[in-house]
Amino acid sequence: MGSSFKKPNFTSAPQHFRVRMGDSVRLSCEVDELGPGYTLLWKREEGDILTAGSVLIVKDTRISHEGNSLIIRNISMADQGSYICQISTQDQRELRHIIDILVPPSVKPVPSTGLAVVKKGEPVTLSCEVTGNPLPVVTWTREGAKKFPDGQRTMLGHMITFVKTDRHHSGVYTCTAENSEGSPAKGVINLEITYEPEIEVELNLVTIAEGYNTELTCTVHGEPKPNVFWTKNEERLDSTSGPHSPHHRYVQTSTGSRHVLSIDNVQSHDFANYTCHGENRFGRDHKTIEMTGVASTATLKRNKPLTNGVELEWVTVSHTPLMEYRLRYRRPSASHWEELLLKANEQDSEQGGMLFNHVHQLHGLASATEHELTIESKNKFGWSRPLHVEFTTLPEEAAVHEAGRVTSAARQTSWSVVSATIVLTLAAILC
Repeated sequence: MGSSFKKPNFTSAPQHFRVRMGDSVRLSCEVDELGPGYTLLWKREEGDILTAGSVLIVKDTRISHEGNSLIIRNISMADQGSYICQISTQDQRELRHIIDILVPPSVKPVPSTGLAVVKKGEPVTLSCEVTGNPLPVVTWTREGAKKFPDGQRTMLGHMITFVKTDRHHSGVYTCTAENSEGSPAKGVINLEITYEPEIEVELNLVTIAEGYNTELTCTVHGEPKPNVFWTKNEERLDSTSGPHSPHHRYVQTSTGSRHVLSIDNVQSHDFANYTCHGENRFGRDHKTIEMTGVASTATLKRNKPLTNGVELEWVTVSHTPLMEYRLRYRRPSASHWEELLLKANEQDSEQGGMLFNHVHQLHGLASATEHELTIESKNKFGWSRPLHVEFTTLPEEAAVHEAGRVTSAARQTSWSVVSATIVLTLAAILC
């Protein structure tokens, strides 16, 4: 009975081959003894028979048979999968090899046009169909190294979803797929958010002197691109006015979303409300800039509580001499304002007549009481916008040095901060 009945055993081990397109691979199937009555065959996982014994069954010139080994040349994607070497025994002994095709990444953006249009407030999902082996890692970035609306610079995954969109989501998004094979692949999607105009102004109050030039600026966003125009006291300004037009000193220009109304040689009749308007098919918006010759809102320099009042010092910027100041004050619970008019002095003027500094002690107030107060400045064009101040008078028993300590520690505005504020105000006026 001996060795003639011995069942053959595989001496080759199963292998997992990772190969590139165009490579060749040898699949070994060695056995210790393939006696009479046994047949060795190769087949695919799907059941297709490739060889039986020494007979090559498959009609593919790339596949050949050397001994018990199966050789596949010029590998293609169709060759990926499992290959089984089988010995025709009752227990169907098998040796399994796997061929894995390594493939560089490829990307197809969704939508395939590379353009996604969404109305403001609606959700949107951007995705890329990615193939490749090993499975590529997908990274999303924005054009120009812009951050995502949540502050991130990159996002991972085949798709990204924005639950609620606004204009800040608009832009070009790139998905980059990378694996160990070949160069990274990229897909680009341009996301457009359609929305009604949104307008911002750099300043809502511009104080200017007669004879100066000035610029009023607004930034207008919208998709589709809004139609932009200016009005003066609700009267539309002609953007193409000629030298004989009453508005010939007004010039309208734009760069991107920034729109500028330039006014040369400002006259008193130019002081008015100028409104920047934007319109598209989704809606409209507007913002108003007041151009005036009145003084700027005062800047507080000192706020020193007293037992029965307060000592105040403030600075005002005005292109024309100040005539007077108006103080209004009350307890927060009171409905009636007390009013005090103060004459502006020539000694108040500094910096060539543009800065006006004034000190005043207000008395006759209840001690240890909260108060609110406003300060306004008047020149020939009228009253400025009010400065709002809050303070609490000191209790009767407070010592003078204690009042000074409270003032310096908690109430007095830093002169360096005040100076910086005044410099910025002057710069804005003179530019």
